[in-house]
Amino acid sequence: MEELIKKITEWIFKYQEKYYAKKYQKHLHNIKFSSENSTSKTHIQAGIKLFLNSKTEQNKKKRDEDVKEIVTQNLKHPEMLLEYIEKNGTKVFKIPYADKLLKFVGEEEGFITPTKGINAFVLNIALEKKLGFKTEPMFVLNNTPVNIYKMAHQFHKWYGYRMQLPGFDDEVQQKFKKIWEYEIDENIQTLSYEDIMSLKEAIHRDIEAIDFVTKLAKESDGAKKVFENIKNKNDETNI
Repeated sequence: MEELIKKITEWIFKYQEKYYAKKYQKHLHNIKFSSENSTSKTHIQAGIKLFLNSKTEQNKKKRDEDVKEIVTQNLKHPEMLLEYIEKNGTKVFKIPYADKLLKFVGEEEGFITPTKGINAFVLNIALEKKLGFKTEPMFVLNNTPVNIYKMAHQFHKWYGYRMQLPGFDDEVQQKFKKIWEYEIDENIQTLSYEDIMSLKEAIHRDIEAIDFVTKLAKESDGAKKVFENIKNKNDETNI
């Protein structure tokens, strides 16, 4: 199931990239395109693409090393990961109605990147007991025992967010949460070439988190559990 998810998502983005490359082929001969964040840069001129992401690759390696060390120390006590998250400035909410609330605002249980608009307003009212149309990054979980593999997946993404890896920008994440809508031709045409490139980074971060959990499971006694979670992703898990 994991490989199928990866193949489908990669195919979608390869198709979209080719679509926009062809669509903008004439314009790219005359227009410069540049996209960057704190760790990577993409430059396009005259149809030539150049990636400068050595810092990103270094950060990804450090992320995996750090997360593996922290998670393996708490395999039997996943609640400690929540304490670590709170100590590092991200609020954690464990509530009995989390699944219903998150479904209502179009989110999934676990790490939620900053969001804006009416959904942010609902989250602020329900969780923070305040008015506001923008949220801070947060964890929202059901008030049940923490599953280490689901938690490791979300912890991995949270750690990457804190390291400012590409794909976690607020606007990119908002588009990423609606990713399957972009299979519709009309919606694809509303995306810019920069949107496509940014969304590829977002999907890579998600796939990297899945790969991390898979490797973690293979190295522990819980391999069967994680593969069952991956298989049932669309039903009730975030892995």
